[in-house]
Amino acid sequence: TTTFYGFPWIRWRQTFEIGYVPNNIVPNVFMAVALDLRDDPFDVHPRTKHDVAYRLSRAGLAVAYGQTVEFQGPIVANVTYNSATNAIIFRYTAVKSIEVRNTNGFQVCCQGTQCRNDNNWISANIISSDALSVTVKAPAVCDSKVLYGARYLWLETPCLFKQAAIYSSTDSNLPSPPYYKVF
Repeated sequence: TTTFYGFPWIRWRQTFEIGYVPNNIVPNVFMAVALDLRDDPFDVHPRTKHDVAYRLSRAGLAVAYGQTVEFQGPIVANVTYNSATNAIIFRYTAVKSIEVRNTNGFQVCCQGTQCRNDNNWISANIISSDALSVTVKAPAVCDSKVLYGARYLWLETPCLFKQAAIYSSTDSNLPSPPYYKVF
């Protein structure tokens, strides 16, 4: 199974491989992150349309009408990797602080060019967090290997209903979007 097709890549390419909109390529576009709303394993469309409508309406108020409302979940501002400790720090922006709902959702690959295969990406859990960052620890299997990349919510159905790992702490209905980083 290759990682270059399917929902994760469609989501990523819809944002011009930046991970969120609006951005500098499409400044007047907005969408709602809805991958945390799937509650039916046989349907990609969330049944809770009011959550999607809420997220889209916030984005519309901010982008189309210029109102000062929080409309995005936490956006990854930068990622740093400490090879000595195998720790990856994700720092966020666009919100005042983050809410960590669980430690799942991150994956790493330390298999070099073989990281094109989804089977070589392994779960990496959050080990600590503060107001605007989380630290993720690469598993022991990556010790003495070069970390190729890290990603967040990079599965067809990446989490249970409203259980993505990272949300805005001031608007708990705004999750962080998927993210992909090659080091």
